Amino acid sequence: MKRYEKNEEYDLWLACLGGESSVKTVQIAKEAGGSEALFSLPRDGLLKLKGVGERSADYIIEGRKSWDAEKKRAELAQKGIRFIPWYDRDYPKRLLQTEGYPFALFVKGELPPEERSSVAIIGARECSEYGREAASFFAKALASADVSVISGMAIGIDGISQMEALRAGGRSFGVLGCGVDVCYPASNRNLYRMLEEHGGLISEYAPGVSAITWHFPARNRIISGLCDLLLVVEAKEQSGTFITVDAALEQGREICVVPGRIFDPMSAGCNRLWKQGAVPVTDPEELLELLNNGLFPVLLSEGTGRDTAKAESELSLESDEKLVYSCLDLYARSAEEIMKDAHLSYPDFLRILTALECKGYVRRVSPGYYIRVSRSGS
Repeated sequence: MKRYEKNEEYDLWLACLGGESSVKTVQIAKEAGGSEALFSLPRDGLLKLKGVGERSADYIIEGRKSWDAEKKRAELAQKGIRFIPWYDRDYPKRLLQTEGYPFALFVKGELPPEERSSVAIIGARECSEYGREAASFFAKALASADVSVISGMAIGIDGISQMEALRAGGRSFGVLGCGVDVCYPASNRNLYRMLEEHGGLISEYAPGVSAITWHFPARNRIISGLCDLLLVVEAKEQSGTFITVDAALEQGREICVVPGRIFDPMSAGCNRLWKQGAVPVTDPEELLELLNNGLFPVLLSEGTGRDTAKAESELSLESDEKLVYSCLDLYARSAEEIMKDAHLSYPDFLRILTALECKGYVRRVSPGYYIRVSRSGS
């Protein structure tokens, strides 16, 4: 694969092109060596790229014909929309460290502050009064504690939690399955306006793109990718909420649930997640305790902000323990990934990992996922 040549003008073209998933867009652009190279390739050159077939090649060529970079920039400026490609310094670090991160983001308002904790609150659209009260209860408390509330601006639990966080004077950020200049659902117009002013609207889809059913499962990975912790307030046994839960688990996020009555179908999904290992919470203080216990270390302004070589030289560890420790990060990694990077057999890896946990250098944040704990100079 060629080295990716960054070019914001052509990256904007590619992000506005549409037609492919964002993950596939990244793969195709990297295969070509950058969006400018992709823009210039003749049809036979496009067909040589992995993942580009006849239909995709025609779509890319057609998308070049009407492209006007200056006109598009002016349109974004007029609408107050920022374009943030994956390599931009403002691109959310939490999101960049997840698999399948979006090629670029379009943003109205702000992005969640990197230095502050964030919780995604999701749940049923057709929620009960119990779900409504629970969403409001947790959102208000998180807002008061200066924790950002992330959700999808949908009717029901999503919109309720975001509205209550904003009313409490906090920050909330809506991740959309359409362009950020499109209010969907239309019934949440007031929430849309409040998010513009006191938070932000975020999407990987270009301005003007309508809400389409298949956009939303992809949208959900951004909701979970932007948060430190995911809270499911209310969900049926078979619920679209589980798409976001699955994405959060793959990204190493902690899953919390609000328990419900065993005979209530609206709580069946939460109760099942509880039995599968999600953390039941009945008070916002429990969420704040999880966040404040160091499970989700604050990201510094530049990368993780650590001098790895210096920090590791100060560790009171054996050489094999330093090896495993160096393969860990401030964001959760799976045991399989760590073991592979360390080139260790499973028995040796398990022995070393256990020793690091006992010494307080490693913390398990969810089943099979671990983060490093800074103990330099100790």
